Amino acid sequence: MERILIVDSDPFFRDVFSGLLRHEGYSTDTAASGAEAFAKLQGGDYQVVVTELVLPDVTGLDILSRVKEHDRSIEVVVATGHANVETAIQALKNGARDYLVKPVNHDEFRHSVSVSLEQRRLLDENQELKRLVSLFQASQAIANCLDVERIGEMVVSALSRETGVERGLAFFPDDEGYLSLKGLKELDEAAGRALAELVAAAFGRRSAKSDPILFLRDFLPQDDHLAPARQADLREALLLAVRTKGKLLGVVALFNDRGKTLPSDVERKNLNFLLDQSSLAFENAVRYTTARNLVNIDEVTGLFNYRYLETALDREIKRAERYRSSLSVVFLDIDQFKDVNDTHGHLIGSSVLREVGALIKRLVREVDTVIRYGGDEYTIILVESTNVGAASASERVRKAVEEHVFMAEEGYNIRLTASLGYACYPDDSTSYRELLEMADQAMYKGKFSGKNVVFHIGQQTGGDNEQGE
Repeated sequence: MERILIVDSDPFFRDVFSGLLRHEGYSTDTAASGAEAFAKLQGGDYQVVVTELVLPDVTGLDILSRVKEHDRSIEVVVATGHANVETAIQALKNGARDYLVKPVNHDEFRHSVSVSLEQRRLLDENQELKRLVSLFQASQAIANCLDVERIGEMVVSALSRETGVERGLAFFPDDEGYLSLKGLKELDEAAGRALAELVAAAFGRRSAKSDPILFLRDFLPQDDHLAPARQADLREALLLAVRTKGKLLGVVALFNDRGKTLPSDVERKNLNFLLDQSSLAFENAVRYTTARNLVNIDEVTGLFNYRYLETALDREIKRAERYRSSLSVVFLDIDQFKDVNDTHGHLIGSSVLREVGALIKRLVREVDTVIRYGGDEYTIILVESTNVGAASASERVRKAVEEHVFMAEEGYNIRLTASLGYACYPDDSTSYRELLEMADQAMYKGKFSGKNVVFHIGQQTGGDNEQGE
């Protein structure tokens, strides 16, 4: 039921106006002064205010101004016995819906209030329409995205915008299917990573059919590793699960803004709508990525092929740039592999290449990328790796290749060595083309210096088993 506040110092007009409006089915409150009106405005939800211009403590124009400051959507009708052209112009210019002169014709009064309420309804419907259009546009943008990396950021932005908060993060699968921190919004990475275990644990204990929306208050235990999150004044969290067919795809966590609490008037149906669209988007993106990866898979080794190198390296450089971390590119070439083909044939040679690829995969982390560049050359992208880390990982691979007996079960007992070269972002270069060229040059420098070595682009000379920097 619509509520109307009548502000008039004359009890006669308060009673008349109130009676007319109640007869029309409206709820009314009355105030005899500005102070009383302001107090009722703070505690009530009104759609229309009817005010006299002359009051004991303030003017009707003051009432109009305060109403618009409080809520611009409230319509104001001025009904006064002290009318003049100047006040009429001033009232209408400052946002009054109508200006009536007492004694007011009852039908005219009812019509004025009715029009004011209709304008308010139209405004509310327009605002709701705008919100729904915005929600639809956000959902369409998410649903049409085929980039798994980008979807995470878009989902966090859309959900934070819908709830009216600034801070949030998400955990979603990357191109290889591993859950990783994405969509960090108005939080530093230290705070985000500190919250990872809490977010995962909160949904890990819940069934697939449980409510996808979970509210947490005072959720941070007094653990030292959570100090960055406590310093950020994170006291409340809204956790939103993105699921498909009962499987948890990822979690979005939204947090209170500093010094505030989470909004309590969030539309759950809108959040669920965005979560459903996010789920569909991830399904489509995973299908697209799977199909795309088939084109990028080397048939001999099952590793990614050279077509994928540029995509993967460009993605990892952007990620390193965003999080101010490092990465290394390693080129590996099997020494004198032609002898294997000449001695045992190309079928055995292909089997050896497959075994080399599997060996390298076992020696690096799941987050690293191993690519068969072509022939007997491999490329390794080591994420969050400095020159020191790249030297250590490369030496581990070199030593493993040297000590491994290939095709042993088949009785061939083939022994190999490999030469490796590496370059690091951002220390050696910030360009992916230059990094590839530098790692390739370092590998060839190593081969020319004696083979079976690890060589950094910054080295001048090399020798057996040299690890660089």
